Amino acid sequence: MKKLILSILLCAVIILSCSKNNSADTKDTFDYFNTHLTTNMVYADLVNKFGEPDEDIGSGIHIYVYRLSDSTAIIIGYTDKILYAKHVDSNQQVLHIII
Repeated sequence: MKKLILSILLCAVIILSCSKNNSADTKDTFDYFNTHLTTNMVYADLVNKFGEPDEDIGSGIHIYVYRLSDSTAIIIGYTDKILYAKHVDSNQQVLHIII
């Protein structure tokens, strides 16, 4: 009985340690934003899906900044809807246009 329990625990540990960390499930990655950001999102949807923005650098419109784990950022232009979304590097050079 003791060996059976140990075997089950060992299998569980092996399965958990072998499971892949999918970057699309990590909120602070480009892949996550690219997969989940849609044009019909309102501010509440953004917060629910991605959390509070790190900054709002806009003047006239909101420009929400989400800093990512790789030192890049997602910039979202927003009024009452999403106007644009870009993936930028640390020098604000556009890497990808999401919306």
